[in-house]
Amino acid sequence: MNGTQSLAALLAVLFAAGCASTKALETPRRGTAQEGLASWYGAQFHGRATASGEIYDMNRISAAHKQLPFGTVVEVENQDNGRKLRVPINDRGPFIKGRIIDLSLGAARQLDMFGAGLARVRIRVVQMAPEGRNLPISYPANGRPPKDSRAKATGKTAAKAGKVKQSGFTIQAGAFRKRSGAADLARRLRRDLRLDKVRIRKEQGWYRVQIDRRRQKAADLVRQKLEKAGIAAIVLR
Repeated sequence: MNGTQSLAALLAVLFAAGCASTKALETPRRGTAQEGLASWYGAQFHGRATASGEIYDMNRISAAHKQLPFGTVVEVENQDNGRKLRVPINDRGPFIKGRIIDLSLGAARQLDMFGAGLARVRIRVVQMAPEGRNLPISYPANGRPPKDSRAKATGKTAAKAGKVKQSGFTIQAGAFRKRSGAADLARRLRRDLRLDKVRIRKEQGWYRVQIDRRRQKAADLVRQKLEKAGIAAIVLR
């Protein structure tokens, strides 16, 4: 066991008892706070889909939490050094007793907890999740947190907002760095599974294979059909 692992193990032993009784944020609102241990995750999950549907980029600012809605922004304070950072939630976890939040590598570096692996933190909700989920939820390490989109519309803006129609559902069947991989999967979906409305969308350097459906039931049926074919799919709103 190296020095970093020893320090991480020591932190876990010292603080696990105090963190285990921390109450979950079941009904969050602005100012709701929670204290406990934070960990971080990196290369082993880089490029994989998060629970929100966003592709995990370990160098961007994001975090996983067990209950907070996707898009919620929390202020994370490293109680060992006083550093603070606003971090949006885009994934689920951590699933180790005593830990309350799992930070991206980029967030861990800014909070100066990369070497230790674990840190005592206090998290406070500073921005509630928006009404609709727009990806990406994370933001660049040299950028700023997403703005609060829950502000009330007034006048003509409110009238226009009332006329916006639901855009339906999108089922994501895969994400590839190379377009050729996405094209192969799209052909398979059309030819072998007889699916229509299959498209390839380029976003943040990834080619995403997606299928559009207007209704939730139709989207669920597509997801089930993909899973039977051995394709892990995610339904996005």
